Amino acid sequence: MLKEISIILPLHNKGHIIEKTIDQIYSSGLFEKCEVIVVENESTDDSLRKIKKIQKQFLTKLDIKLLKTKKGKGNAIRKAIPVVKYNLCWITGADLPFGFTDLEGAVNDKLSFDVYLGSKSHKESKINRKLSRRIYSSVFFWTRRVLLKLKYKDTHGSLIAKSSCLKKISNTLEQEGFFIDTEIVFQLNKLNFSIVEVPITLINDDNLTTVKPFRDGMKMLYHTFNLAFKK
Repeated sequence: MLKEISIILPLHNKGHIIEKTIDQIYSSGLFEKCEVIVVENESTDDSLRKIKKIQKQFLTKLDIKLLKTKKGKGNAIRKAIPVVKYNLCWITGADLPFGFTDLEGAVNDKLSFDVYLGSKSHKESKINRKLSRRIYSSVFFWTRRVLLKLKYKDTHGSLIAKSSCLKKISNTLEQEGFFIDTEIVFQLNKLNFSIVEVPITLINDDNLTTVKPFRDGMKMLYHTFNLAFKK
C-alpha cells in the first residue's frame, strides 16, 4: 500500500464513466492518503454536472479537487501539476484505461526510478492492437527517436512520477492537446531524470477508439518537429 498519492484525471466528455473511475479509486485499497485532481476541460456532455455530484457524494471519503480549463489534455495537466500535494503523482485517463496495472508495476519496482511510463508497447503488455495502430506507433517511435533522442517506445500511455520532477518542468510545458505526454517525457529526459517503461493491461479502450491514425499522426509529426526545433 502506498502512503500517499496525487492522481491527475483530465476530464473531457467522460460523464458516462467518471463515477465508475472514482468508485474504483476509492475502493482500490492501494493508498493510505489520496487526492484526485479532476480537470474538466470544456466537455459537451454532462461530465461537469457528474463530477460536481460525485464530489459532494465523496466529500468525507475522498479528497477530490475540481479544476476547470479550456479544452485540451495539455491544458488540463498543466493546470493540475502546480497544485499537486503529495510526493508521488499519477497521470492517467478519466476512464482508467489500464486499471491500476501501470501503478502496480511501479510499486512492484519499489518506485526506484523517478518516472514510470505505462507503456502499451512494452513486450509484456496485454493489449490487442490493429495493424493501423501498430504502424502509427512504430512511425511515431522512430520519429521521436531520431528527432527528440527519446528511446521510449510509448510516450502516450500513463505516467507515474515524483511530483518534484514534474514541478521542475511545469513552467516549460506549452502543449494544449494530447502531445503533452511526449512533451513531459522530453523535458524530464532533458533533465536526466531516470525513466523506465512498465507493462500494462488494457482494461478500457475508450480513449483509443477516438484515435484516427492518419489525422493524429500528422499532428504528432508536426508537434514533434516543432519540439525538436525548439530544443
